[in-house]
Amino acid sequence: MRDEHSLVAGMLLLCVAELPSLLPHLTGVTVVSVEAAGPVVIVEARTRDEPARCTGCGVISDWVHSRYARRLADTAVGGRPVCIEPSVRRLYGENPACAKLTFAEQTDGLTVRYQRRTPLLQNLIETAGVLLAGRGGARLLGLLNAPLSRTSVPFQLMRMPLPTMVAPRVLGAAGPPAEASGLAAAFNWRGAYGTSSLSAPLRTLD
Repeated sequence: MRDEHSLVAGMLLLCVAELPSLLPHLTGVTVVSVEAAGPVVIVEARTRDEPARCTGCGVISDWVHSRYARRLADTAVGGRPVCIEPSVRRLYGENPACAKLTFAEQTDGLTVRYQRRTPLLQNLIETAGVLLAGRGGARLLGLLNAPLSRTSVPFQLMRMPLPTMVAPRVLGAAGPPAEASGLAAAFNWRGAYGTSSLSAPLRTLD
């Protein structure tokens, strides 16, 4: 019986050691344990005792204030939802000119300020919303074990940053008698006249 327990413990340690290679966003933390007995896979992790940058001024600090646990929803594994519970540090800021007295460390690819999802899951939700909008996106996310209501999917889209606008280098415009041409087009539909201005290498402007 003791040999069986030792074998199981050794297999679990091996799984914990190999987990960051399967889930690359865990490479910045130390995986403590994995609980897969229930309907949700729970991964407990701990940030490493390394200096961290202040989120206000960027100055590095290793003066620890305290630790606290976070709960982050992650993409499903094997058809089962995943919850990552990292223990993260709050540190004192060492820059007297910075307005932040303390700050919470962030792990690249895993944690984002005020976010309860991993960037991987957030990107999945945004992609589903862009492609299928509210109702269709919610149905797809439900099939992927990342349930979200049809009203919450558009809300996530509204949080996405807008693409950077680029000033056009080549602009064309069509006058009243002009026909569709390389850079511009004019149309007349039921007495309503319109002009289409084109940015040749980019897109239609109006």
